[in-house]
Amino acid sequence: MTEEIIIAKNNNGILIFCIDEDFFPKEAITSTLKSEIHYLKEKLKNLTINEELYNMQKDKAFIEIYNITFPYDINIDNDYRFDISPQSFADNDCFVFAVSNGEQVRIMASKLDYIVEDSRHDLKGINVSETFIDISEINKIILEIDNFCGFGIK
Repeated sequence: MTEEIIIAKNNNGILIFCIDEDFFPKEAITSTLKSEIHYLKEKLKNLTINEELYNMQKDKAFIEIYNITFPYDINIDNDYRFDISPQSFADNDCFVFAVSNGEQVRIMASKLDYIVEDSRHDLKGINVSETFIDISEINKIILEIDNFCGFGIK
């Protein structure tokens, strides 16, 4: 599988991820590119290593990470370590999570249905797309973002 990032030098535009031949978000929406790409770059630079989640079956791993990110218990703080979803994706119920084993990154994404009464997304029968990318490729993506967008290497 080939991963490719195409970035426009414009403040607003369309940001799309292709993961395992599935596109996210599912519909074209306008994004504030500079801030969302900067956010994505920072998340990619600080990926969390967790062997258990990395090796878990994909639907189970996605649900586990969702529940870490958005816990049922309102007294537990949200933990966004694995969440790399740009805001425009999350606003449209598309979530992208990443976890590393130290050598590769597992990226999982799904479009979820929001249940207003529960103030949560429905996690039953979800379709999770995933891909695996070497850390060296992630570092190349970060460098491309820096070079193309002029964020500067930090």
